[in-house]
Amino acid sequence: MPARFYALVGPSGSGKSTLLDMLALVRQPTYADAFVFRPDGEQVVDIAHLWSRRRESRLADLRRTGIGYVLQTGGLMPFLSVAENVALPNQLVGRNPSRQEVETLLAEFGMDAHSGKRPAKLSGGERQRVAIARALAHRPALVLADEPTAAVDRELARAIVRGFAARARADGAAVVMVTHDEALIDGAADVKIRFACTARDSRSVRFETREEPVS
Repeated sequence: MPARFYALVGPSGSGKSTLLDMLALVRQPTYADAFVFRPDGEQVVDIAHLWSRRRESRLADLRRTGIGYVLQTGGLMPFLSVAENVALPNQLVGRNPSRQEVETLLAEFGMDAHSGKRPAKLSGGERQRVAIARALAHRPALVLADEPTAAVDRELARAIVRGFAARARADGAAVVMVTHDEALIDGAADVKIRFACTARDSRSVRFETREEPVS
């Protein structure tokens, strides 16, 4: 659902990151009753059908235009500057963001003073903030984040989560974030989804979830 923040919580190995990879269209589910995506809020794309027909180019197009993904490791391009990393998602969809647009987004995460640096010159927490800015840069319909604040202190983590959620909601995006720190998402997430792994074999993971409202 657009403009809602879903937090995925649960023990390691319960399938949270696996689900993110499926939502990111990089891992095919073994089975799905229904799997649809509305990248523009209206058009319905049948993801299950695309997987079954091996429509890799269409899946890649949806990943590029409709999804922002913050990895645990950040995943920044080491040969690009901070500003170039943040500009990259727009360039991949044929847009050329202005320097001011990039600087404004970096400023929201306190990284505008580092725009000319390469990722190797940043701390782990700084790289994560840049990765979050990059994931939001092209205003995707779906923003995924796998432990995006693991490398920062508690105060900064709270500020990042709230800024992350506010920016995504302002753009009408849905946010799905994995975290082991439930206190971190209090007051930011709309829905908490608790995971428990029920079975695992060499080819698949089965899990159950329980949805909990966040006060």
